[in-house]
Parts: sequence; C-alpha cells; structure tokens
Amino acid sequence: MISILLELIKNGFSFFQKKQQNKADEVAQNQITLEETCQGYTWRQGLGWVLTFIVLWNYVIIPVLAAFGVLLPPVPIEAVWKVLIILVGQA
Repeated sequence: MISILLELIKNGFSFFQKKQQNKADEVAQNQITLEETCQGYTWRQGLGWVLTFIVLWNYVIIPVLAAFGVLLPPVPIEAVWKVLIILVGQA
C-alpha cells in the first residue's frame, strides 16, 4: 500500500516537472519564431505560400477549369495537409 502511494507521488512530481519543461520549450520556440519573423521573409512563409497554392490548385483552379473542359492533374493532397498543419502549429 505504501509503495503504491510512493509511486503515485513520484508520478505526480514527474508530471509537474514535464509540464515546466514543456513551458520552457514553448518559450524557446516562441523566441525562435520571433527572431525569424524579424528577419523578414523566411522559409516558413515561402513554404506556407507554396502549400496554400497547392490547396488552391486542387480545390479551386482545377474544378473551375474542369467546368470549361480543361482537365489538369491534381497534386496528391494528403502529405500537403500534414505539412501545412505542422507549419501552422509551429507559427
């Protein structure tokens, strides 16, 4: 019974230590993002524009052109969504 309580207390302390570490990681990532933003145009912005164009291509441009009889190949979108979500999560 005592060993169970000790294990529970250890897990509680490790939870709070991990939470503090996660906050420190967030602060560091925010600082990196702020420094990149101050530099002007960054690779994240470029990647964001390219991925946004791919989504626009698949869901707007191709259907509009298909309505006029112009058939163009779509870009595989599954990987694009994953990268775009990761990119937005980092911003």
